[in-house]
Amino acid sequence: MLLWNTRRLLRTTVVLSFTPKLSRSMSVTTRDSSGTIIVAPRNEAAQSGLVVISHGLGDTAEGFVDVAEFLAKELPHVKFILPTAPTQPVTMNMGMPMPSWYDITGLDERANENCKGLDQSKLTISQILENEHASTQLPYSRMVLAGFSQGGALSLFTGMQLPQRLAGIILLSGYLPAASKFQISPGLEDTPILHCHG
Repeated sequence: MLLWNTRRLLRTTVVLSFTPKLSRSMSVTTRDSSGTIIVAPRNEAAQSGLVVISHGLGDTAEGFVDVAEFLAKELPHVKFILPTAPTQPVTMNMGMPMPSWYDITGLDERANENCKGLDQSKLTISQILENEHASTQLPYSRMVLAGFSQGGALSLFTGMQLPQRLAGIILLSGYLPAASKFQISPGLEDTPILHCHG
C-alpha cells in the first residue's frame, strides 16, 4: 500500500510521469567510489525527473537500490540518485562508527537539536540537486527528495530550506531534526510532502 501511495504521489501530485513510458529495460545502474548509486534512463535525453533517495542510519545506498530499480521500471524517465552517508561515530549507539547523515545523541526533544554533521549533509544533498540542474538543465520543480528515517529527516530539513521549490518531499518514518534552527524558505510553504509512518 505504501509503495502504491508513493508511486501515486510521484505520478499525480508531483507530476513526474507525463513523459511516455519506455521499455521496462531502459535504465542502467552505476556505482561510484563514494558509495553513490545512480539508476538512470539508458537514453539520457529521456530523463525528465529526478528522485534523490537518502537511506537511514547505519544503512548505505545499497539498501534502496532495489526500490530505485523497481521504480525506474514504472517511471523510466526518472533518474534516481542514492548517496551514501559518511561513516562517523553515533553517540546514541555508544559512539560506534556507522553510515550516518549526522550524529544522534539521544531520542528526547533536546537531543534532537544536537545534530552534528547535519549542515554538511544538507550541503551534500543540495550539491547533488545543483549538479543535476547544471548538467541537464532539469528544473528543480521536476526533482524530489525522498528518504527513510534519518534520510527522511535530512530530506525534509534540506528540501524545505532550499532557495528553489522542489516537486515534492517523501519521508518514510522520518522526523524534523534541529527544529529550533529550521526555517522554511519563503515560497516553499506549499511544497508537497508525503510523510508516512508504519
